[in-house]
Amino acid sequence: MNELNCTKATRFLIENNMTISFMESCTSGLLASMLTDTEGASGIFRGSLVTYSNEMKIAAGVAAQTIERHGVYSSQCAKDMAQVCQNIYKTDIAIGITGTTGNVDPCNPDSVRGSAFFCIRIGNENHDYFIEEKVSHLTRKEIKQLYADRVYEKLVELLQEKSRPHEIQLP
Repeated sequence: MNELNCTKATRFLIENNMTISFMESCTSGLLASMLTDTEGASGIFRGSLVTYSNEMKIAAGVAAQTIERHGVYSSQCAKDMAQVCQNIYKTDIAIGITGTTGNVDPCNPDSVRGSAFFCIRIGNENHDYFIEEKVSHLTRKEIKQLYADRVYEKLVELLQEKSRPHEIQLP
């Protein structure tokens, strides 16, 4: 577990008064939970949706066409998830993540164990990522932690790249 990146990201957001929200599927709320482990997170964390099923993603606002056309495990779905939660919570940053932690999902034939897609949306800019790991030796909890750590690693990289205020385009 790499709490250092999560703590770094949270402190950066607090210091720069930037808000964040999440729409999580395969991490089941772990991203939000990790963020709120840092004192002061309530000032920047607006909320999170845990949309484990396709139906709940659609109910929250992800286009059914996105899931039908590209699959629930796709960069397009992660991108929609980030945009939907940014629209709901009106945040500077929104993160959407979808993927498979256990065995192949019987409801979604496009699932591949150990793969996840996530999108970090900063302002109007999407940053899309794909995780593919050999996870047969890991528990579901360890896989979720692996995904969450990867998200925070990439968030810290983006925040460091865009740390000059004029480079961050807010919605």
